[in-house]
Amino acid sequence: MSQSSKYSIPAERGSGRRRSPVSSLALLVAGQGFSGFGDQFFVVALPGIVLPRHGSAALGTVLTVYGVFRLLGLLLGGPVADRWTPRPVMLAADVVRAPAAGLLCALAWNGEDRLWALGAATAVLGLAGGAFLPANFAVIPDVVEESRVQTANSRNYATAQAVALTGPVVAGVFVARLGPGPALAVDAASFVVSVATLWFVRPRPDLARREQGRSGAGMWAVVRGFPLFRVILTVAAVGNLGFAGILEVGLPALLHESAPATFSTAYGIVLGAFGLGALAGSVAAGVLRAPRNPVRAAVLLMLPQAALLGAVGLVGGQVWPAALFLGAGAANAAGNVLLITVVHTTLPAAVRGRVSGALLVASFGIFPVGALLAGLMASAAGPRTVFLLGAVLVAAAGVAGLVSGPVRAFAKGGESHDVRDERPGH
Repeated sequence: MSQSSKYSIPAERGSGRRRSPVSSLALLVAGQGFSGFGDQFFVVALPGIVLPRHGSAALGTVLTVYGVFRLLGLLLGGPVADRWTPRPVMLAADVVRAPAAGLLCALAWNGEDRLWALGAATAVLGLAGGAFLPANFAVIPDVVEESRVQTANSRNYATAQAVALTGPVVAGVFVARLGPGPALAVDAASFVVSVATLWFVRPRPDLARREQGRSGAGMWAVVRGFPLFRVILTVAAVGNLGFAGILEVGLPALLHESAPATFSTAYGIVLGAFGLGALAGSVAAGVLRAPRNPVRAAVLLMLPQAALLGAVGLVGGQVWPAALFLGAGAANAAGNVLLITVVHTTLPAAVRGRVSGALLVASFGIFPVGALLAGLMASAAGPRTVFLLGAVLVAAAGVAGLVSGPVRAFAKGGESHDVRDERPGH
C-alpha cells in the first residue's frame, strides 16, 4: 500500500477556504493521542482518591458505576454517530467530559469524601466516554480517502498503543509525586485539547452532502443485515472470551505462582512486552500491502496468537512469557487494524457507527465474563489451565472464521461478497 507523509484535505471549490497546513488526520491522531494519555492519569488517580477514604469495596462500586454507564453510552453512541456523523458526536462527548473530569479533579483537590459525588462524576465520564467510542471508531473514513484508510488506521492504532505503553508509567510517577488532584487536572486538560483539535478537523469534501442514516433500525438489527459482520462479531466475542481470561486472571495468577517475590516486576515486564508487540504489529499493518481478503488474514492471525498464548501456560520463568506475549501482541494488533479497516471501507457510512458500537459492546461486555470464568477455572484447576483453554477459544474463533462462507467469499474490492447491497430493508 502506498503511503504519504501527510494527508491533506483539499478545499471545496468556490469556498475560498485555504488549505490547512496541518491535515485533518494529523489533528485527529494527535488530539486523540493526547486525550488517551490523559485517560491513563484518570485510571491511575481514581484508586488514589477512593481507596484511602472508602476502601476497596467502594472502589469496586465506583468502577461498576463507570462500567455500566459506559456500556449504556456504547449502546447509544453508535446510532447517534450514524444520525449526526462521528465528528460532532466526539465533540459533544468531550465537551461534557472536560467539566466532568474537572469536577472530579476539584473533589480530589479539596479532599471531598462523599462517595455519591465521586460516583456521579464517574457516571458522567462513563456515559460520555461510551458514546464517544463508536464515533471515534468510525471517524477515520471521514477524513482520508478509502485507499489510505488502512495506513491511517495503522497510525491511529499505533499512537494508541504507544500511549498505552508509556502513559501508565508517566501517570504513576506523576500521581506519586503530586497526588491525584493534579493528575486529574491533566485528564481534564486532555479533553480540552481533544475538543480544540476536533474543531479544526474537516470531513472530506465529497462527504459533505452524504446521505445520513435515517433508518430507525437499532444496532443489532443493522448487524443482522450484514452476514460478514455477524461472523466478525461472533469471532471477536469468542476470541475476547478466551483472551480476557488469560490477560485478566491467567497471567497474574501464573506469574504470582511462579515467583511471588518478583511478581509485580514480572507482571509489568510481560504487559510491557505485549504493548510493545502491539505497537510493532499496528505499524507493520500500515507498512505492508493490504491483503486481497483482509478478513481472512485477520482471523488467520488468531491462530499464531493462540499458539503463543497457549505456550505461555507450558513454560516457566519470566523471559519466555514476555517473549511469547510480545509475539501475541503483534498478531493481535495487526489483526485488529485489518478488521477495523474492513469496517471502514466496506460498510455504508450510514450504518458504520452502529456496527462499530456492536463490536465495542462485544469487546467490553465479554471481558468481565471471561475474567469471571477464568477466576473459577484457575481456582479449580490452576492458572495454566486458563492459558490452555483460553488459547483453544482463540484458535476456535479463528478456525470458525476461516471456514465461514462470508469470510471465504469476501475479497477486498471483489464482487463475490458485496455487503453494500445487504442493508436492512433492501
